[in-house]
Amino acid sequence: MPETMKSGLEIRLVEALQPVRYFVLAQVLHQFMETGLHKELDAGPRTVEELSESLSLQPRRLVGVLHYLANEGYLSENDGAFSLEERARETAVFSSWYKLLVGGYSQTFEQLGRTLQEGAGFASRSGLDVGVGSCGISQYDAYPVIVDLLGAVRDEIESVVDLGCGDGGSLADLMELLPGLSAIGVDPEPASVRAGEELMRRRGLDQRVRLRVAGAENAPELDLGPGPVCFISAFVLQELLEQQGREAVVGLVREVFTHHPDAHWVVIEVDNRIADRAAMAHRLALSYYNPYFLVHYLTEQRLERDAFWHELFTEAGAEVAQQLTADPRVDSTGFLLGYRLRLSPGGAR
Repeated sequence: MPETMKSGLEIRLVEALQPVRYFVLAQVLHQFMETGLHKELDAGPRTVEELSESLSLQPRRLVGVLHYLANEGYLSENDGAFSLEERARETAVFSSWYKLLVGGYSQTFEQLGRTLQEGAGFASRSGLDVGVGSCGISQYDAYPVIVDLLGAVRDEIESVVDLGCGDGGSLADLMELLPGLSAIGVDPEPASVRAGEELMRRRGLDQRVRLRVAGAENAPELDLGPGPVCFISAFVLQELLEQQGREAVVGLVREVFTHHPDAHWVVIEVDNRIADRAAMAHRLALSYYNPYFLVHYLTEQRLERDAFWHELFTEAGAEVAQQLTADPRVDSTGFLLGYRLRLSPGGAR
């Protein structure tokens, strides 16, 4: 075979293997952070022996991981000691995205073929990793929107109910930002609630914040105490929508405002733009939202468009008093939907 033909084939092969390369790289980087290796090396250069001893890892297997990351440009080696390169430090800043998509949804993608089959159920996911990753990402996009929406009514409320609080990270931050408020956090994942309770104790918030294992549909049953309340549901109604149907979401919104006509409700969702080719050409849309949208077709979650949520809230007797999206310096796609709901005039009482 002529050399030019072999060269052309090799170039095509390299290009075809890029998705495989990045598939492995994403997995390795996630575990590099999860095992504590990144944290150890962030403190300074370490040899294989030092890392193995401090983290109780098998040296021979660890050698392969470290050299792999050095070949990808994430580590450097000098006299047998490995150090972090800047791109590795930068990756750790965005570890929550890895926690969500790699830790939370790796098993989901493995099940894609089976899930597509006629009559198949939904793919599974790691609820704990999804919750922790989502809370971490929210610090950059959803949390500032929640703060701004709450800020408009801060003087009108005495307590907060976080429906789907995950590991409690965002709720803890909110309570520290808004002293004087009490809070209830609920989440269907027991491991997330246990992690949240420990977090509240560490941060001295356990007297102000109560956590319990429950779903968003249990909101009307919660013992909230006296005073106006603001409900928060970040990426939660999408779960209820897929698992129990549209009428269940309408019924929940209607029932909450029936029981609490003076309440506010902050809702965070994501505008499903996967079929909008122009919008999806955005670099963040391809890097993050494209896989994010896909997993919502495979798991028990259902993303919808902005107009869908407006119609649903109206049917439930609520109105959108305020609507925001993420800070464009963080996310300029405009995909994040932040609503503050009130009981509409003549709504369900």
